[in-house]
Amino acid sequence: MSELRNPWQLLYRVYRYVQPVLEREFAAWYKKAEAIPNLELRKQALASMYSKKFHCQGGCVYATQVVDQVETIVPLIVAYQTISDYLDNLCDRSTSLDPADFRQLHVSMQDALTPGAPLRNYYQYREDQEDGGFLAGLVQTCQHYAAQLPAYEKIQPQVLLFSRLYSDLQVYKHIDPALREAKLLDWWDQHKEQHSHLQWQEFAAVTGSTIGIFALFCLATQSDLEQDVIDEVCRAYFPWLCGLHILLDYLIDLEEDRLGGDLNFVSYYESEQEATERLQYFIQQAKASVRRLPNPAFHRMIADGLVAFYLADRKVNRTQPRSYSIAKKLLKQAKGLPAVLFYVNSLLVRR
Repeated sequence: MSELRNPWQLLYRVYRYVQPVLEREFAAWYKKAEAIPNLELRKQALASMYSKKFHCQGGCVYATQVVDQVETIVPLIVAYQTISDYLDNLCDRSTSLDPADFRQLHVSMQDALTPGAPLRNYYQYREDQEDGGFLAGLVQTCQHYAAQLPAYEKIQPQVLLFSRLYSDLQVYKHIDPALREAKLLDWWDQHKEQHSHLQWQEFAAVTGSTIGIFALFCLATQSDLEQDVIDEVCRAYFPWLCGLHILLDYLIDLEEDRLGGDLNFVSYYESEQEATERLQYFIQQAKASVRRLPNPAFHRMIADGLVAFYLADRKVNRTQPRSYSIAKKLLKQAKGLPAVLFYVNSLLVRR
């Protein structure tokens, strides 16, 4: 893996090596989404790609560590993240509240991480069926590129674990609103002994991020990968970097979710002060934990970049007093040139 020491170098690699491959892959999947025969499936596929492209852009930043492998890593990340965003729309914006449907849809995410796994009918429990091979194509693309990673077998148990936890969250948080909190708390009961330093909603937030999987994809480009390195990356990402990622995402949607009656994990903090302190704690722990990783400067830039990227969102403004107040305090914690550069770049990307 190539060492990255400063944000100038990272941004150069993004625009010089990563972005062209990302744009090519994304455009190809968008064209396939436009050809989906079923109206509802086509609508949700296109909506997810139109509104959430920045998820692919953010995920593909990981490929800057391995620019000699961008033709493997970027297509893999784009395909896997596209599955994630598409299924999120199908569960959140579409026609079903059936947990069996949500579970079956998300089996595709584990099949995608299992080279050679046979395809299934992921739409088994819903009326809308015919997607013209869109989801199956995404699954097979992930299988193809994952199989090309020299150390994939070493990371596979961990990426499957992260993927299953992600799928659990998607099932529980999208069911009938009257049932979802109880299901999430029952789920937390199964995991709280291992994660006693977290609150239940923080654990749920941690599981909602895909960036730990992307970090492991890049590690797997090394044929001599050691297990202790995998373990250190997992400890840094789960919970700290993954948790920071999703808690920031919920922070910027705080007011929007309150008005819409949507689940928001940041809203479960008892006060603005507690929310600020816990998010600051996640930032501190994320930055401390990456010191033990290979290429620590890169992962520290990820932490700075997450803060800058989410808090540059147009939803963070004076009309949203609670999230705006918390955001201002968090930005003060992300000091220095990297944070400034990422903040400016984030403004350009998001707006």
